[in-house]
Amino acid sequence: MSANIEAVPQQVSDDTRRSAYSGLQYLATNLRTANATLRTQQDHAKFYVPSKAIGYRLISQFLEQIELGEPFLSTPPDEHLGQVVFEPHKVRDMGWIISFNYMLLSIVSDVHEKADEKENFRRNVQLALNDSSIFLEPREANIKAFVLLAMHGEEYAAPNISWMLLGHACRQAEALGLHVLALHFAVAHQQHRLCLFWLLFMMDKACALAFGRPAFLPTAVYDQVPLPDNDSLLKFHPHDRAAFGNTQVNPPISTFGCHFLRKSFELSKLMGVILDVLVTGASSETKCEIRMKLDAWHTDTAQILTQTIDTESLFAAPKHLREMALGVNSLKFQYLHVRVLLLKGEEFSALRLSSAREAISLLPTMVSNWSSVYNGVVWQLLYFPFTPFFVIFENIIQHRGPSTDTIQQDLTLLCSTVTYFAEMRSQMHLLAPVCSRLQSVADACMRLAQLHISNCASDSTSDDRSSQGPGAAHSVRLAEQTDHPSETHEAFPSIDAGDLDIANYLDWLPADMDLNAVLPLSENERGNSANRRTLASIFDWFSWDAYYAGIET
Repeated sequence: MSANIEAVPQQVSDDTRRSAYSGLQYLATNLRTANATLRTQQDHAKFYVPSKAIGYRLISQFLEQIELGEPFLSTPPDEHLGQVVFEPHKVRDMGWIISFNYMLLSIVSDVHEKADEKENFRRNVQLALNDSSIFLEPREANIKAFVLLAMHGEEYAAPNISWMLLGHACRQAEALGLHVLALHFAVAHQQHRLCLFWLLFMMDKACALAFGRPAFLPTAVYDQVPLPDNDSLLKFHPHDRAAFGNTQVNPPISTFGCHFLRKSFELSKLMGVILDVLVTGASSETKCEIRMKLDAWHTDTAQILTQTIDTESLFAAPKHLREMALGVNSLKFQYLHVRVLLLKGEEFSALRLSSAREAISLLPTMVSNWSSVYNGVVWQLLYFPFTPFFVIFENIIQHRGPSTDTIQQDLTLLCSTVTYFAEMRSQMHLLAPVCSRLQSVADACMRLAQLHISNCASDSTSDDRSSQGPGAAHSVRLAEQTDHPSETHEAFPSIDAGDLDIANYLDWLPADMDLNAVLPLSENERGNSANRRTLASIFDWFSWDAYYAGIET
């Protein structure tokens, strides 16, 4: 285009030539930046702007907390930080406004006397999210905002919302080429982008395994992207930062965070392989090979992290040791979760069940909130437990005859899951309603399992009595009740499912769970949720989420 302008005959006035160049420059700029909207001060007049005294206090709190997110999160330039607080209408990258305000909202979420301040932070986040540019303009600040919401954004952890937010983050990361080691970036910034990419990759796999949806970042495409170097990963030691309560003047640098991240990234690669297997199918031999790699990863990870804790126990505070122990349990729980998903099949049933039991046994050690730094993302805390939960539930439902010690232990594990969500409800202040719903799901299924075992015991007793004489009482078997749909609801006298009919819970159960001739439900009541999701062995969280959205609206 420039060459064509130069070729225009010289008799054309300079004004015309300058106008052509100006138009070309305007077009080129718009093509590169892809601006979504033209914002004015009037558009964002509703942003909360604090006084200078309060604003500088908030900046200090933000800077203290943001260091916990190194090497993934970063602060905006000083001049931009002032705009974020005092002149938000001038901020071009809405991601900074979200990160600043949501981090402050998380800090004060459990403080009862700061209701007005919480509402101000929440409103600023919502106003920034309502600006279409954050979804249409690929920027690192926007990706970091989505990452923050996906990791700790309790109000945005519902299945539909969180999945879509993460999708935007992954697409923008691909558009910006975060995984590419571009020469025009300084080495430090290249490593920062690489850290951010691998964090997204890890969260992408966790989201897919939690909700049964395809991953946004294909493992086959990005498997050869190098992991960040140790110098970058060593910046991640949030458990012993000043913001986490470390008062030592020159504390030794912990290497636990570096090992934790590297092993987490390695696990995410294995998660990606397992996701592909779950979608496309694989032979028993292939599953065995993947399981061996997964088990080897766990053995190596447990050894490295345990040795690191032993070494750092000489100078770490008790609070920091507890946080590192949470990290070990968090990775072990993720390992057991993906192991349960991988080992679907009759030939692996015993190993799968033992893995599920071990995973549920870890739940009491996983109770935590956003202020912990090694407990994984929100989805792993709230939705992962249901994968092993339903393996144990299915084992109980398919049991016949009198109860055994093993069945009673399994019922206790289901009960401990209900307790876990009750405890998480007290931890996740902004997510208390979601935790209550999750507790209701676990509680309804636990009561259904208890009812089944009770009916089996009654049937067994009745069979014994009938063998003694024709006049003995005889209960209708639970399996026979499936032939009498009109009597379905009489089979659930002790189950309190709130506003939900029990059939709704069972309709959302994993589609590959074999409940035929076991539960007192007609075919219509069982539904056909298998067609609504990709991974059949995962609870239908999207229908569950949509159901509650319909109730609340």
